[in-house]
Amino acid sequence: MPLIELIALDLDGTALTPDGTVSHATRQAVRRARAAGLRVVVSTGRIGGEAREFAAQLDADDLMVTSGGATLSSAATGRCTMRMSMPWEAAVQVAAVVERIGMTAMIYAGERLLITPYDDLGFGRYKSNEGYLAVKQVVPSVAEHIAAHHLSVDKVFVRSQDPITLANARARIEQIAGVRVMSSAADNLEVVTPAADKGTALGMLCRTLGTDLSRAAAIGDSENDLEMLRAVALPIAMGNATDAVKAVCRRVTLTNAQDGVAAAIGQILAENDRSR
Repeated sequence: MPLIELIALDLDGTALTPDGTVSHATRQAVRRARAAGLRVVVSTGRIGGEAREFAAQLDADDLMVTSGGATLSSAATGRCTMRMSMPWEAAVQVAAVVERIGMTAMIYAGERLLITPYDDLGFGRYKSNEGYLAVKQVVPSVAEHIAAHHLSVDKVFVRSQDPITLANARARIEQIAGVRVMSSAADNLEVVTPAADKGTALGMLCRTLGTDLSRAAAIGDSENDLEMLRAVALPIAMGNATDAVKAVCRRVTLTNAQDGVAAAIGQILAENDRSR
């Protein structure tokens, strides 16, 4: 195993606890890794303006993989430094499908999260963090707003507690040309351009920082982490990860309720010390 120079951390289900916060143990582990000369970067499905809040809490590096790999963003500014958007027509079709079914959704357009008043009620029940509130924009119809303003869309995030509704939506969206559908939890779908994934974006980030995927580790838990985990030298699954994620990883750490990220970082630092 080569020396690890960079560690990529998924947020939800990984670096964040089950209640969506950063634990003291995880923050301290990130600080130890960076003090030892490693880069620690956020790699998340969240938009840059929201992810930056958690990057700051983690004390992670500035550059982040965001929007499920459709963008690279700066934690200092929340703005994109690289973007791979889906075709405009496809984005309009996806948003229209979601609105017809009546699911809650967020559409990532540049540095804004576009939502309808219906979506605002749904997400408002559990999303109150400053990053989300700063980037959301409420419009009467997202599909019509995208069409009228010819907006570039990086990602569509869809949520439902009904697995049948989710399966129905996924089947319809997958028939739309120019998009790829994945998931970061059992209650959601994420739609991006087929060219975008966390592994590809992380490779770009590594090159920007002067390293490469052969000296990178990544920690994740769900379907939208698979390409990233397959791409790196050291893929690590959370204890709460799906079976598909565990199957592609070299090791499994503790759950996100047990500070699994902190444990994994500690092991990486110890192995780096032994390899020197």
